[in-house]
Amino acid sequence: MPDLASSFEDAWARLRNLDALQLVGDAAEQEFAKGRAQALTFQIRIENPAARDYIKQAIEHLGSIPGVDPLPDWFWHVTIKMAGFQVIKRTNDDDVLREDVPRLAREAREIITTSPAFEARLGLPNAFASVVFVEVLDEGRMAALNRVLLDGVSGIARYPIDGDGYLPHVSIARFRSNEGLDELKSKLAELRAGEGGASFSVARVEFVKAWVSEDPPEFDVQATYQLKGVR
Repeated sequence: MPDLASSFEDAWARLRNLDALQLVGDAAEQEFAKGRAQALTFQIRIENPAARDYIKQAIEHLGSIPGVDPLPDWFWHVTIKMAGFQVIKRTNDDDVLREDVPRLAREAREIITTSPAFEARLGLPNAFASVVFVEVLDEGRMAALNRVLLDGVSGIARYPIDGDGYLPHVSIARFRSNEGLDELKSKLAELRAGEGGASFSVARVEFVKAWVSEDPPEFDVQATYQLKGVR
């Protein structure tokens, strides 16, 4: 999971002071999954052409850095709320029994479809210890969705990155080594001297089963919800 940064500026300050990155498949990632393969998430797919072009340009600047592994364009999304891991038998607090998944999706539908559609904008490139990402600016609308799902879906898992710890972002690359850390910091600093990227409309949310055993995780869409006001 991403670092628990209090703001995008805090995330950037933390990166500048890092001596080592969190690499794909390292102990922290494995401990979080605990051998589970099916993560359940509510997310917004990035489909707007201008927004996608902006992400592509960022990857063009960063993708050649040693150890930086760009994520494919079909993966680009903003996670609104991670709901837990689908399992057959519960052993962890964030396990969701397979038979409870339809109920979770049904309760979420009642919440999401009454939430208004809104506009968002891609901000500056940034990075946590585990991923390169693009900031998302939306006047708190995605954070509000995170909170209403957390409060309104019975039994949904709570993570440190929920609520006040939530920062909307699009992950665009992961790390395979620490070889290019200094270059990453330098190139991100150059990009962060810019003004950010394209605006896009948020009209729907997907409920997805992410197969975390795949690299990168593959998405299996369980349900799609249209936000209020979308025709």
